[in-house]
Amino acid sequence: MILTLPIFPIAFFAIIVAMHRGVTRKADAKLREQFDAQGAGDEVSRQLMRNADYSV
Repeated sequence: MILTLPIFPIAFFAIIVAMHRGVTRKADAKLREQFDAQGAGDEVSRQLMRNADYSV
């Protein structure tokens, strides 16, 4: 029992990290897809960044 207790917080943290990475990858893929559809250009990339809540 003493050895299994520290495993739970570590496993919980690992699950949260994996879920966060999955969400981040989906968001990045969506932004890339929009950028490719609209074409390259300074204003296009700035607008996509603004839409993603980045301040540029």
